[in-house]
Amino acid sequence: FASDRWWPALDIEAERMKNNRFDPEEFRLEKQVVIEELKMDLDRPWNALRQAVEAESYAEHPYRFPVVGVYEDLVSMRVSQMVEYYRDFYVPNNATLVVVGDVHSEEVLERVDRLFGRFPKQPIPARPEIVEPMRMNRVYVNLQKPTQIPRILISFPAPSVREQEHYVLHILEKILCEGKLSRLYRRLVEEERMVSSVTINFAETYDPSLFLVAAELCQGGDPAEVESLIFEEIDNLSRKPISDSELHRAKNQCLMQFVSSLETPLDQAEQLGLMETLDSYTYWYNFEQKIRDITAEEVVDFTGKIWTPEKSTVGVLSPNH
Repeated sequence: FASDRWWPALDIEAERMKNNRFDPEEFRLEKQVVIEELKMDLDRPWNALRQAVEAESYAEHPYRFPVVGVYEDLVSMRVSQMVEYYRDFYVPNNATLVVVGDVHSEEVLERVDRLFGRFPKQPIPARPEIVEPMRMNRVYVNLQKPTQIPRILISFPAPSVREQEHYVLHILEKILCEGKLSRLYRRLVEEERMVSSVTINFAETYDPSLFLVAAELCQGGDPAEVESLIFEEIDNLSRKPISDSELHRAKNQCLMQFVSSLETPLDQAEQLGLMETLDSYTYWYNFEQKIRDITAEEVVDFTGKIWTPEKSTVGVLSPNH
């Protein structure tokens, strides 16, 4: 918003937090929209493969369910269930409010207190402490879809954003898959020419989650060969020293991404709010130094300890024609 127009927006947010209306007809229409979105997601090869891999990567944790929900739950959802959830969780003492921009702090705090301070605190349902059992056997997921391109998605356990080892993930992502000098790109795309693209995905999460390696195969490519090469490169990373130049390049890439993620006021608000919700907004204050302090030995030790084939889930999506 323009800096002289944020106040009405704050007023709307306060009303939405405690005085939201849940019209049954509007609920019915919106529920159908979400169901259709879920169906479209499952029609997309990567989304279908990722949901299947995540479901098999966890035995206990709710992270195995997609954020949008599962079809059976959405179909049976009632207005009363949504209202109950809203009343339990959509309260100021369970929220993080971030205001970034050309504003005066004292004015912001006064208006926030005036609007949200009138709502009494209420007990928040306790977050369950779920300990995911350690995977001891590699799990395979096989899907078939009407697509010309085979795909492979491998998940590994990843630490919580609250753990020191989380910072190693940023370095690993760059070493394995950032740019044409990265290990997986050179091996799979340039040398073996088995895949057209290889990417990595992981997120900052409250509890331990997943580090995902994804590759689109060239037509006629063998997923088993690609899987073997991915594990071979990860095994090499866990056994051989990382050169100073490779580590330096990975750290610079991390820091460039860090700066770009905070480029706009909206970026800053999102990242500060995310981290305060998961742990503390000071995560970003310490990020640069944490990355600079990581050693090559830490990267090697983490890879050898956490990323073994027995702890992985391997998903393969093949054409069904």
